[in-house]
Amino acid sequence: MLTIPLLAAALASPIPLVPGTWWEYRESYTERLGEIDSTSDDVTRFEVRGSAERPFILQRGGADPTSGPAETGDGWIRLAPWTGEEALPLPLEPGRSGPAVEGGLRGWTVEAEEDVTVPAGTFHAFRCTVKAPFSVSSLWIAPGVGVVRETQGVPGRRPEIERVLLRWAGSKAAP
Repeated sequence: MLTIPLLAAALASPIPLVPGTWWEYRESYTERLGEIDSTSDDVTRFEVRGSAERPFILQRGGADPTSGPAETGDGWIRLAPWTGEEALPLPLEPGRSGPAVEGGLRGWTVEAEEDVTVPAGTFHAFRCTVKAPFSVSSLWIAPGVGVVRETQGVPGRRPEIERVLLRWAGSKAAP
């Protein structure tokens, strides 16, 4: 009986969590060396593994590869490689926030709906942000597609990590 709520939440997810679904990103990793920013580019791939009841997101490549489960609860979803320990609110609607995290910091907040253009195309997405004392992480999530852009870093500086979607496919497409 416990899998019914999990399955219902996964189906309501703006990110397709069907095993075999995958995303490829151009990842730019910037390291500040004195007064100079040194940036390297790589291709990072995320793929849904496991089962529909227990999806797992495998990450390959990138500066900080982090694979992990997709977990859901009442009104939230946590996608380890993208959201870390913090949860996104469901449904995604501007002004909504996920549950607070340890230390009383606010979780992910849906700040706006906007169009975002990346190499894979132009998508209508929700901009979700989590703020820590010295950094901000943002995800642009297009319902039915998933994360189309991601940035992490110190406000007012070039992002330390920026991922932009190159291509993606549902479970029936070959990579």
